Amino acid sequence: MARGGWIWQGKGASVLLFFHGLEASSSTAALRLLGAFSSEAFASVFHYVGSGLSHEKMHETYFFEQQDGSRIAYNILEPQKPDDIKKTPIVLIMGIYGVKEIFMVLKEELAKNQKVIVFDNRGMGESSVVSPYDPISFDLMAQDTIALIKHLGIKRFNLLGWSMGGYIAIHVASNLPLDLELEKLMICACQVHSLVPSYWECFYNLPKPPDGPKNIQDQKDKFMEYDESFIDYMVKHPDICDKYAEIHVTANLPFEIFKRQWEAMKKTNILSKSKTINVPTLLIHGEEDKLVPIENSELLAREITNSKFILIPKVGHTFWIGAPEAITFINEFLST
Repeated sequence: MARGGWIWQGKGASVLLFFHGLEASSSTAALRLLGAFSSEAFASVFHYVGSGLSHEKMHETYFFEQQDGSRIAYNILEPQKPDDIKKTPIVLIMGIYGVKEIFMVLKEELAKNQKVIVFDNRGMGESSVVSPYDPISFDLMAQDTIALIKHLGIKRFNLLGWSMGGYIAIHVASNLPLDLELEKLMICACQVHSLVPSYWECFYNLPKPPDGPKNIQDQKDKFMEYDESFIDYMVKHPDICDKYAEIHVTANLPFEIFKRQWEAMKKTNILSKSKTINVPTLLIHGEEDKLVPIENSELLAREITNSKFILIPKVGHTFWIGAPEAITFINEFLST
């Protein structure tokens, strides 16, 4: 349940719309209504103030609009040290059926050394689409990523894609506009077309999404089914466990958008795209990943030239939870 408001900024005018107690779908509708105040909706930027999601630190959410009417929601985490603002920023791309807040812990740790940008893929979380039944392709999601980078005035950047986000990152890297420079690429726990897990196919074929956890405690109980390192970390950090559970319970995760994402994955041969990548690339995979087998990253490592593969022991799909060395590996890769 979301609480807060939006500030619409147009030429010489600002309109503040408060909402309280709206579900995520109602919040999206409110944003569309607010956009109607301006005849220049394409050029409008929306600043989101407040959120029902608790974080270690509240990050303001901004919006920008694509030409097809989709709105992309994003956060910017500024580096802790003023001198690090000069460093190349890193963009994190979320996986299938996920929201940007799931990067909790990872984004804050990376922001200790450089600017971090996270965003919701179209239709998920605080981002929106005109219709959830319109097809979604990886070319389209890569265009969203590139449009965000250009919207922020960034010319040179690093890119990390997790799970399905790896698909999007590979599409960005293989179709990069000439006016942008990708310094380094990180592909984490990414599926390969020939090795896609059956879990998502079974989920896709359900007549309706299964009932999720009823409350935060239900979600915390579900966490106890995860890998051992994840469980240990959450037990030792109950405040983070509560916040992470809240994200899973309250996030806007439309089932129809998941279906469009999965349909796009089934149509895409990521290996052919990966062969065209020539920037330094780091592949990371958790040893206990039951959702995406390790063989996926091993295969990508063989296809991508100038790549390095790191296996993180005793962690699962959410590799950064319970494995601080994973963040160390990323920072070392970025600094060399």
